[in-house]
Amino acid sequence: MGTLLSGKTVIVTGAARGIGLATARHLYEEGAQVVATVRSPEHLPQLKVDDDRLVGRVVDVTDEQQVKDLIAFTVDTFGKLDGIVNNAGILIPGTILDASVEDFQKTFDVNVKGVFLGSKYAIPELLKAGGGSIVNFGSINSIGAEKLLTTYTASKGAVLTLTKAIALDFGAQGIRANTVCPGFVDTPLNVPHYEALGGREALEAGLPDFQPIGRAIEPIEIAHSVAFLLSDHSTAITGTAFVVDGGVLAGA
Repeated sequence: MGTLLSGKTVIVTGAARGIGLATARHLYEEGAQVVATVRSPEHLPQLKVDDDRLVGRVVDVTDEQQVKDLIAFTVDTFGKLDGIVNNAGILIPGTILDASVEDFQKTFDVNVKGVFLGSKYAIPELLKAGGGSIVNFGSINSIGAEKLLTTYTASKGAVLTLTKAIALDFGAQGIRANTVCPGFVDTPLNVPHYEALGGREALEAGLPDFQPIGRAIEPIEIAHSVAFLLSDHSTAITGTAFVVDGGVLAGA
């Protein structure tokens, strides 16, 4: 067990799998008290640990009352809130012609409204704690677009600018807000996109050219960056696109 986040209470949304699950577990291992959300009860068992510092909760991040209840539950359970990781997200591949209005709305509801609600209702509790850290999940697509990712790219661009606005408005009050922008991480979220681009064989053939480190990023590598941004080692970092992309944007 580490100590980087000892004494801190944090929320992680979208912890059913992939980056969210790895992040919730890693923050717990670094000493934090963690409330991790999933969309369906069937995902709760994988969050079980031997003590009560990691608590799973079923939450729809697009539902305002459920998000309010999540914040209240966390403070009631652990006494305070020091940080929130707004990770929950979806990806529906396609061009603007492929995307239905319903696809667009669903993408923005989860990827942007979820971040908005989580941040909005966390901030009052962070202020009570004397400050804190908000980590919102963007993407390299917050900065640059890719083919067949129109609605996803638009939503992740919105997350980045929303986070910058929070950083400007609340920096003097001790609240930091940053956007983690991963490159390609081989998680279930990305399967629809690489299937649309030709499948796993095409992905594996093209990945060395796309991502200069020559491989997919591991979820734990993203989790390490989140832990740093939540910790007291990053107290002067706010309003950034914190890029963890294996070098994708180096040539941009």
